[in-house]
Amino acid sequence: MTINSIKQLVLDNHSPSSSHTKKMLKFSNDLIYELWRTIDSEDTTRFPVSDIVLGGSVAKGTWLRSSGDIDIFIKLESDSTRKDLDDSLEIGKITLNSLKYSWKLRYSEHPYIESDIKFNGKSLKINIVSCFDVDPRDCKSAADRSPHHTNYILNNFNSKMKNEVRILKQFLISSKIYGAEIKTQGFSGYFCELLILKYKTFQNVLKQISDFTVGDSIYFDDSHSKFTKLHENSPIIMLDPVDPKRNLGSAVSLQNLHKFIHVSSKFLDNPSTNSFTKIKFKLNNSLSDNLLMIYFTHDEKTIDTLWGQLRRSFNHTSKYINKNDFNIIRSTISSNDKNESAFIFLLDDLSIPDNRLHSGPLSNMKKESIAFIKKNKKESLTFWIDSNGQIKSLQPRKYPKIKDLLNNSINSKNVLGIAPGINTSFQNTSKISTGKSVISFSKNKSWLKESLGDVIGTESKLY
Repeated sequence: MTINSIKQLVLDNHSPSSSHTKKMLKFSNDLIYELWRTIDSEDTTRFPVSDIVLGGSVAKGTWLRSSGDIDIFIKLESDSTRKDLDDSLEIGKITLNSLKYSWKLRYSEHPYIESDIKFNGKSLKINIVSCFDVDPRDCKSAADRSPHHTNYILNNFNSKMKNEVRILKQFLISSKIYGAEIKTQGFSGYFCELLILKYKTFQNVLKQISDFTVGDSIYFDDSHSKFTKLHENSPIIMLDPVDPKRNLGSAVSLQNLHKFIHVSSKFLDNPSTNSFTKIKFKLNNSLSDNLLMIYFTHDEKTIDTLWGQLRRSFNHTSKYINKNDFNIIRSTISSNDKNESAFIFLLDDLSIPDNRLHSGPLSNMKKESIAFIKKNKKESLTFWIDSNGQIKSLQPRKYPKIKDLLNNSINSKNVLGIAPGINTSFQNTSKISTGKSVISFSKNKSWLKESLGDVIGTESKLY
């Protein structure tokens, strides 16, 4: 198939129908109308609202059939306070209650309202977010830029570009690198839209990315180039045209950038519809003997909060394992995004030698040499000076088996560095599995089984 025929097939499979689009927009406008009715029925001075607008991919016309959310922004007068922002949540609560929609209070940089409803026979998520009606370069909250992003895209896009974005989004989704959330650390919808705005077509984006070098930058006005210096440690720099000091690439992990580069090159070399389908992993079960998993339960949280805590805990735990001389080959975090999570590792070996070599100072460093021997005398099996004049000590390991090390460490003054938000539940519910028992444990947990592909599998899109 040609690239153009593949693109058309992707659009046929993933674009919303015109009737569905009309229904979504009507529903959104009706909901905005109900929000205004709530404001009118209350003391108008209580809520200093300047406007209520639809945002996100539905407003911009770049949403996919399976992933359209309703994002509504309640804009407050620029001189409003943080208290006004928090108080304005009542508008969403009262409105959703009147419509008999259940809702939850969620937290990101500030609280917002989330509701899951049935729409057209499917689940539809509604987010009602308050923000300040300010210039994007003078933001008072993280949500203030979003309406400006919507306006920027609408003012610069045409219908063809919207479809190119849909194709690019599905391409990234299929490689599990779509979304700027902490969980994914990939490319946001707005990032995709800007790539199409910059390079016009899906093919051109892939050509540019396939030749990309880590640290390269993308911007929309030459006068913004000076701001790239603010983000020199970022794998990819995409300056937000609405607020050019802001780097949209800061959310992207180095690993996911390299994945994008690879799958772009692969598609251009051999275009295939497989590039738009879900990743398939070929598991190498011969590696399962060296698997390690720490499974635990915890309270339900917002996904960003949970994954922030999981990543921090996972990174500290990985460092602790390495510090104790166990070599990690591959590893991943797995979660059902509700109340169950796990850290999975593929190690060189689950057991290491009973004794470890401890290197000291050179023997001609008199004070340091004496201090080293005194400090390690009780623990050492033997001392010697090697051919380079360095003092060596052979010491028995307390825990040569990884399972014993972790079982002892979980409740030992948080030596693993587990984040405070999940530390108590981690200590109380952790279960350590090794070898083939990890695979057995995952059989009835699809989220966990899928994650094994990230540790003992090879992605179908890599070859």
